[in-house]
Amino acid sequence: MLGISVFGALAGFGLLAGLVAIVVGVLVSALVLSLAYRLVVGHMPAFARALAVVVVSWLASVLVSLVLHGSVGGLLSFVAQFLVGALVINLLLPGQDGNQVGYGKSCLVQLLYMVLFYVLAIVLALVFGGLMMGMLHH
Repeated sequence: MLGISVFGALAGFGLLAGLVAIVVGVLVSALVLSLAYRLVVGHMPAFARALAVVVVSWLASVLVSLVLHGSVGGLLSFVAQFLVGALVINLLLPGQDGNQVGYGKSCLVQLLYMVLFYVLAIVLALVFGGLMMGMLHH
């Protein structure tokens, strides 16, 4: 044939699907963060800034989880990731006047962002799970 194995094609498709899932995840996360910020602070941040905050906080969360993984439990790691995410929001998303909104408001934004994101993830999992179950029964 063309020198392409079925397994190679499936691996390439899997990598492409993973990359698309990451990109869509970052875009949806930035939209959810923008909504949470709007609800807490009162104005919508620039989408590019929201994207930057999502990427930086995800990278910081990975670093925190790597540092805390061997030494402490999951709950402390989760709390540390929450606090780091709030710190990134406070540092990178200014208020309308250009000043930081404060760590307290950033914690509220982070909390609302996490709640909205998890609710969205559960709804999507139920929808896609229902679709898969429907496909399997036919």
